Amino acid sequence: MQFCLRTKTNSMKPILCIFLIILNISNCSEPKDFNEVRFGEGGGFTGAITEYQIKTNGEIFLNKSLEKIQNKITTIDKSEMKRIQTKLANLSNEALKFNHPFKLYYFIETEKENEKIRIVWGDPAFPEPSGIKQLYDYLQKIINK
Repeated sequence: MQFCLRTKTNSMKPILCIFLIILNISNCSEPKDFNEVRFGEGGGFTGAITEYQIKTNGEIFLNKSLEKIQNKITTIDKSEMKRIQTKLANLSNEALKFNHPFKLYYFIETEKENEKIRIVWGDPAFPEPSGIKQLYDYLQKIINK
């Protein structure tokens, strides 16, 4: 009886291995990238918003709500765009849903798989989750090059 059990178990191993390999391959599809990224600040007495828009092709535009003009300020290469994508992907789910504006606020906005993501902070009673400020500072560094 032991021999029969051992034989059945051993004959199932290749089938199990093939099943696990197929399952693993189907779960390893590359994650979708984020679409264009918008970030900036707003609020204050005038309610003005300064927004930078990084298109998926690397072009960066400056939009000022009171002037209603869009100016192209620079273009970044694909490797820089990939770094931004990676930094966004590394943010926690908590960070991606953070929404605590104040009189003066900061934001990072994007879209992934048709889901709008808007991160807003500024309320001193709610410190922003780890990674948000670092990403914002990184984006600011890019536009100030």
